[in-house]
Amino acid sequence: MRSLIALAMLLAHPALAAVVRVPVAVLPTGPMAGALAVQAQALLASPMTLPQSLQAVLAPSPIAATPEAFAARAALVTALASPRAALPALAASLRESGGKKAEKAADALMKLGEAIKAAPAPERRDLAKQAKALRARFDGAAAAPGEAVDWEALPTLEHPRAEKAETKAMAEDHRELRKLQDALAASRERSVLIVLQGMDTSGKDGVIKRPLSLNVAWTKVASFKKPTAVEAAHDFLWRIKKQLPEKGIVGIFNRSHYEDIVVPTVYGTFPKEEVEKRYARIAQFEKKLVEQGVVIVKIFLNVSKAEQKARLEDRLADPDKRWKFSVADLESRKKWDALHSAYAEVIARTSTPWAPWHVVAADDKPARDAVVARIVRRVMEGMKLEYPKAPDLAGVVIPD
Repeated sequence: MRSLIALAMLLAHPALAAVVRVPVAVLPTGPMAGALAVQAQALLASPMTLPQSLQAVLAPSPIAATPEAFAARAALVTALASPRAALPALAASLRESGGKKAEKAADALMKLGEAIKAAPAPERRDLAKQAKALRARFDGAAAAPGEAVDWEALPTLEHPRAEKAETKAMAEDHRELRKLQDALAASRERSVLIVLQGMDTSGKDGVIKRPLSLNVAWTKVASFKKPTAVEAAHDFLWRIKKQLPEKGIVGIFNRSHYEDIVVPTVYGTFPKEEVEKRYARIAQFEKKLVEQGVVIVKIFLNVSKAEQKARLEDRLADPDKRWKFSVADLESRKKWDALHSAYAEVIARTSTPWAPWHVVAADDKPARDAVVARIVRRVMEGMKLEYPKAPDLAGVVIPD
């Protein structure tokens, strides 16, 4: 089963894309599909020519700067570079992933394709040229340097249902996740990598203990703190690669390679040129993982500054929680604005169609946990996991 990266590869060969329909099992069918529909419809509704509309509607930042919007824009811009083959392929992939939003986005893409066909030839060529130029600005990422998600559009507290309802919903999703994990382990064809990021106290440990508490036999958890002397002597991805899950395994990263962009950006430990190289390296790294059958689920736990203060004070006040407190947390809190700004750019630029970010409101713990369980369940359901074909066991007798 291939993912959206296969589509990106095929776009370089339109003749192949016209023949092969690419299934996109990991394409989110909710917000990202909705963002694709909005962006395609905005292009259709604009009174300007399509090339002008592309620049006005999608550049430099997409409508509603959420992670899903940046990922959707990257997919759409790539498709517009070779619309004759790529738009139908993307629409077919959306339909296969299922859901009303995906169907609506697929319809919008097909209408956009018809509009492009009906446009004068010079306008079609200009549209493809503009799309390729915009894609080049991203340099393999989902956004250009300086673009960022809009934190105002990403709440830290949703309107949660009663805690009892959230707990019940998570329990059901958790049961289904365990079944899906069984199928993943039995087939041993692919793996899942869940990347958890967030400000201090956002609940990464709590998420691992509750919604992501899966079968330990087929789960691998790795935590990444400040690099040791040995780790610092190697390439920054060296320690990450050592912890990747094997096929059949669900890997969970508590912090990740993204620390190696955020920390240097905020503390200036590396020059900007090196940080930019790391953006490109991470994009290539994640593309290769997806090509190898790793489904990447990136989750940012979005906690408010006020809630972080309350949780830090709670750690100080409760002797049983005081071990969690670190003076370094206070230094990080002083850098709240800079860290938040760095994460905003990181999420925008690395929320790719093949490995999009999911920003989860983290101020309410039960609601946060329920949303994380639902995200991972939906992604794994989209993988369409199956148990391997049973061998012929006719005549096998269990001895007394």
